[in-house]
Amino acid sequence: MNHPGTPADLAELPKAELHVHLEGAVRPATMEEFLARSALSVSLAFSDLSSFVDLYGRVWATMTQPGDYARMVREYCEDAARAGVRYAEVHITTGARPFPCLIEAVEAASKQRDVILRFIVDIPRTFPIEVGFALLEGARGVPDVVGIGLGGAEQGYPPEPFAPLFDEARSRGLRSMPHAGEDAGPESIRGAINALKAERIMHGVRAVDDPQLLVELSERGIPLAVCPTSNVLLGVAPSLEEHPLRELWDAGIVVSVNTDDPGYFGCDLVSEYAIAGRLLGLDREGYGRLALNSVDSSFASQELKEEMRTDIADWVRSG
Repeated sequence: MNHPGTPADLAELPKAELHVHLEGAVRPATMEEFLARSALSVSLAFSDLSSFVDLYGRVWATMTQPGDYARMVREYCEDAARAGVRYAEVHITTGARPFPCLIEAVEAASKQRDVILRFIVDIPRTFPIEVGFALLEGARGVPDVVGIGLGGAEQGYPPEPFAPLFDEARSRGLRSMPHAGEDAGPESIRGAINALKAERIMHGVRAVDDPQLLVELSERGIPLAVCPTSNVLLGVAPSLEEHPLRELWDAGIVVSVNTDDPGYFGCDLVSEYAIAGRLLGLDREGYGRLALNSVDSSFASQELKEEMRTDIADWVRSG
């Protein structure tokens, strides 16, 4: 594919990151420290979503000491700022912790100056809905929590049973941002939209299996927060060259690119933008459009959105 090449100043393009898990953004060296202090013997190998979810849970189980979540927030913000991230909505799974890790993460985020963080309560779909309600209750009154998510392997765990949980979350002012259309097909995306009233879909790449669903996503303006490297490493797409990003983009869907779990996948947001640039043949204006998609898909304040839109336009003109 002919394209102008990756801009040398791509890291300076202002970006929002909308699909990243705090526990999955842990730096590899920090992960090794967490593992070393536990009695767990953990292989870091994975081959698909199921084996990755198992690994993720094993490492997650070591993040139990006060200071762990503050450290992960600080380190994520340092890494994200180098990639041009100004604002991020970060998934966090807070259950079974002997300390208030959500409050710790929020306090650490409030001290960051380069990246504004907001949090999404991530509900494991393989757990009973009562666990989800407990996690939701733990986020009551925390103003930096902006949404509720639904994560984990989709096969056998459709979104519809979680409708009462998402109804309650929306009644509290939280936005609906479930995972769907990763290892399950279009029916998972439709369930997330119809039952959970999804305002943004995490992944959603399997929408390409249903042309009518592509039209619906485009017409309704429901954004997809896509993670190309994650999709390839977990077997959702056979290769980057065969990733459906181009089909989603050409269908007029508001697509952003994100890292998902960069601590495991060895990626950052600059590399994901470079991948998108290659797959989509983006010029400088196209990269700006991709960054604008991330801002427009976010639940940042209007003031911050306007500031970022202006700075993105300045970046586009500066090339």
